[in-house]
Amino acid sequence: MKLVLLLALLAVFACSSSDAGTDADAGTDARTDAGTDAGTDAGADTDAGADAGTDADAGTDAGVRERRIFVTSSAQNADFGGIAGADALCASQAAAAGLEGEFKAWLSTIESAVGDRLVQSTVPYVLVDGTRVADDWTDLTDGTVQAFINLDASGVERAGDVWTGTLPSGESNTQGGDCDGFTSGTDGVALCGSTRSVNAGWTASQLPGCDTSLRLYCIEH
Repeated sequence: MKLVLLLALLAVFACSSSDAGTDADAGTDARTDAGTDAGTDAGADTDAGADAGTDADAGTDAGVRERRIFVTSSAQNADFGGIAGADALCASQAAAAGLEGEFKAWLSTIESAVGDRLVQSTVPYVLVDGTRVADDWTDLTDGTVQAFINLDASGVERAGDVWTGTLPSGESNTQGGDCDGFTSGTDGVALCGSTRSVNAGWTASQLPGCDTSLRLYCIEH
């Protein structure tokens, strides 16, 4: 009988040891898995954060010290073939003057604001001779500029009014028309600015008829 009891006790203790071992292993595995997961997640999060930070910090002004702005040498009615045609005119005049980079028109339709098309730069905007027009996009769109925007892509002085369709804030002028998105040189009116102004009138001066011959401002994008 004593032998039977002894064997039974040994069997109980053996099962308990096995369970304890299993629990210990489970705890070890749980800690190992948790540590591994935590390390993996932390590493992944760190990498993702680093990548996101790098991308965000890179910005659109990386390597750019300034952005140039000029007025077109030619004047015409408001039929540019839309924003795309105005951008093409700016690109053509910049290339003819030997200016590298991409240039787009400071021109808004009711449906498309120039502030949504251009880089809102953190570097200065300057004329082609280096004269500063604004310290950055915020300064450019605060209602005043620091100098007349009256030089063309070759540095020749050009005076007069300029088709803009754009408020001092860089937003579209939704009142008064836009010459059918600047595709009409006959009926209607659109907002213009003046190369003789450094206040809000540089971009928002009056509403001439679409058949009026005016210039464009072109900005490095």
